[in-house]
Amino acid sequence: MAIIEIKKAAERHLNTLTPVVPIAWEGVSFIPPTGLYERVQFTIQPPEDPVLGTGFHRERMTMQVFCLGPTNKGTAEVLTRAELVRNHFKKGTVFVEGNVKIHVLTTPQVAGASTVSDKVICPVLIELVAEVYSY
Repeated sequence: MAIIEIKKAAERHLNTLTPVVPIAWEGVSFIPPTGLYERVQFTIQPPEDPVLGTGFHRERMTMQVFCLGPTNKGTAEVLTRAELVRNHFKKGTVFVEGNVKIHVLTTPQVAGASTVSDKVICPVLIELVAEVYSY
């Protein structure tokens, strides 16, 4: 259940960011607005087993927050939103969900803006590391 708990904690934290923009969550139907919005995707890396024994491991995930805006308006709006997301998940942020403690150990990466179809897109890559104890 650790993977679900990590996602819930990270999604809940993103939902507290202001100003609020529409968010397209994984696996949820979404009609993109004409203005600024975000799309979220998680990738899961192999777990780390830093100690012998069966009671502890680390889950590692990347939360990808894609900030999207309309074309022909430049990149400032999308890059500004990306920096807001980055600062909201700043290095040192800690969440607790159930019995899982989730850390942001590195400064999130703003990966630069590009234009795809009719959208300007700027990904923010947030590395999450969770301490999972199972007894």
